[in-house]
Amino acid sequence: MFFSKVTIIGVGLIGGSLALSLKEKKLTAEICGWGRSEERLKAAKKRGIIDSYSLDITEAIKGADLIVLATPVDTFEGLATEITSSLSESPLITDVGSVKGELVYKLEEILSQKASYVGSHPIAGSDRSGVEHASSGLFRDATTVVTPTKTTDQASLDTIKKLWMALGSRVLILSPEEHDVMLSFISHLPHVVAYALVNTVCDYNPDFLRYTGGGFKDTTRIASSSETLWADICLYNRENLLKGIDMYIKQLELIKKALQDNDRDQLIEIFSKAKSNRLRLNEQ
Repeated sequence: MFFSKVTIIGVGLIGGSLALSLKEKKLTAEICGWGRSEERLKAAKKRGIIDSYSLDITEAIKGADLIVLATPVDTFEGLATEITSSLSESPLITDVGSVKGELVYKLEEILSQKASYVGSHPIAGSDRSGVEHASSGLFRDATTVVTPTKTTDQASLDTIKKLWMALGSRVLILSPEEHDVMLSFISHLPHVVAYALVNTVCDYNPDFLRYTGGGFKDTTRIASSSETLWADICLYNRENLLKGIDMYIKQLELIKKALQDNDRDQLIEIFSKAKSNRLRLNEQ
C-alpha cells in the first residue's frame, strides 16, 4: 500500500499527526496540506510535517490519490461539496471526525460520483490542539473505528483498514450509527462531565482550583479541549448524548440517595461496582 500523493484538509493535531505517521511509515511520496491559515501551514511545512501546501483547495487536491478530511465535523459537508467538482482521478477519501451517523451518508451521497469514501475515526487525541502538538506516534496502539455502509466499496474499505493498521492502530468496524452510540458514552459524555465538574467547582468558589490535586486534574483534563469543536460534536450527536446524560444523572441520583439515607453499605456497593468495571480497562 502506497499513495503517490496525500492531501490533508486541515493540518491540526490529528491531521498533522497523520502526516507524520505516513512519513514515518513511508506510505506516501508527497503530503500536501490545505487550511485557512497560511501561517500555520508554513509552520507545518517548516517542521517537515507536510511537503507542500495551498490555500486553494482545488490546487491542494490535484493529483491526490488519498484525501483526508481533518477539519471540524461541521465543515465536512461544505468541503465535500466544494471539492467534488474538481475531482477527476477517483481518489480515496476518508475523514477523522468523531461523529459519523447521518454525516457519513451525506458525504457518500456528495462524493459518490467522483470518489470512493470510507468514514474513519481514530480514537486518539489530546486536550491540546494545533499542529505544533502533532506526533507520529499518536495512533500507535489506539483504536480506529472504520464505518462502512452497505454501499461502501470493498477494495476501498480494505485499503483504509490496512492504512490504519500500518500506522499502529487496532481497527474496529462499526456502522455509523453504532459508532455514534459508543462514542457518546466513552468520549462525548466524559467531555460534558469534565466541563460540568469544572464549572460546578468554580461556581461555588473558583479559588478552590488553586488547591486541586492529581485526582481533579486527571478527571477534568479534557475540559481544556476546544470549546467550539466540542460544542459541534455534542450537537451532531445530541440524541445519543442526551440518553447518556440521563443515565449518568440516574447514577448520581443513586449516590445522592445513599448519602441522604446515610447508607454506607449502598455507597460501598456503588463504588465497588465502579471499581471492578474500571479495572477491566487494565485488561484491554
